[in-house]
Amino acid sequence: MQPILVSPQEIRGIVTMSEAVEAVRLGFREWGENAQLNAPRRRIHIPTGVRVSVHQGGVPTAQATGLMTHCEWVKPMANEQVYPRLNHPVIVLYDSAQGELKGIIVGEITCSELPDNVAVTGLRTAATSAVGTDLLARPDASSLGIFGAAGQAKNHLLALMQVRKLTTVKVYSRNPENRKQFCDEMGPITNLNIVPVASPAEAVRGVDIVLTATNSSVPVFDGNLLEPGQHVTTIVGSNVGLVKGGFTAAKRREIDDATLARSDVHGIVSIQQAVQDEQADIFDPVNRGVIKWEQLIEIGSILAGNNEGRTRLDQITFYKNNAGQGVADVALGAKVLENIQRKNSGTTLNY
Repeated sequence: MQPILVSPQEIRGIVTMSEAVEAVRLGFREWGENAQLNAPRRRIHIPTGVRVSVHQGGVPTAQATGLMTHCEWVKPMANEQVYPRLNHPVIVLYDSAQGELKGIIVGEITCSELPDNVAVTGLRTAATSAVGTDLLARPDASSLGIFGAAGQAKNHLLALMQVRKLTTVKVYSRNPENRKQFCDEMGPITNLNIVPVASPAEAVRGVDIVLTATNSSVPVFDGNLLEPGQHVTTIVGSNVGLVKGGFTAAKRREIDDATLARSDVHGIVSIQQAVQDEQADIFDPVNRGVIKWEQLIEIGSILAGNNEGRTRLDQITFYKNNAGQGVADVALGAKVLENIQRKNSGTTLNY
């Protein structure tokens, strides 16, 4: 079969959120079974503020290996990180049996439920959060407190709905208008009771799952507010390259030391990534003795049956979605290519 070139317009809404979550779950399970299938994300930064990231991975069951690369113009601020320009990511897929080029996918993949919701690698990020949350949150979790009201938060709400039967959602953002807009938009889409709240404490109080999906560079809530049985998922990654390059003064973090110290179970996407990137939410607290490296459990290891996650209903569990991994991007790309071929879309590359 000849390789296919897929355009940005063709991948808007090409997969359901459920398909995205299950594809990413497959990628992490296979990585948990074979450590050679994935490499940590690598980044370089240009003095203009432009950065490029590369994510490599292989998912044999999906018959695919390859990479995803994306580029953004990044502007670090005192308390947040903004993106004046987002550019098209590119996934390059090869056949995992014989190495032939299968396809090139250009553009930000979006789900059918929110086809026009574009965020930086938003679909894969949300699906990765859902997989880890599924492994660590209480099975009966039904209420959610969200920090953030932009594209990542919208995707994450839909993704968590695939792994838990949510009934109540509270959303907090520093901007009251953004909170209201999130509720107005996502309520009809999800058929959930979504209410805006005026403080971080209100977002945390009484919910089963706390999700931080923000662009913040500082902790967004006090970990001392956490209650027995709650689960926390957080997504802010590393900006160590910006710090070392002199572009910004401080490393980013989204949760505080109290959240780590009070958690009984600490899930993570990649320990190696946390070490390589000296991530402020993990690397620095470990060096200060807040937690130990051996307390961190990779979600791939849980999926492969090598580690346990939550073992008691009263435990506070924590999950750091600390960077996108190639196995997730390749698995999601393979599902996109499958759906594109089913629709007879894409452009055949002749060579």
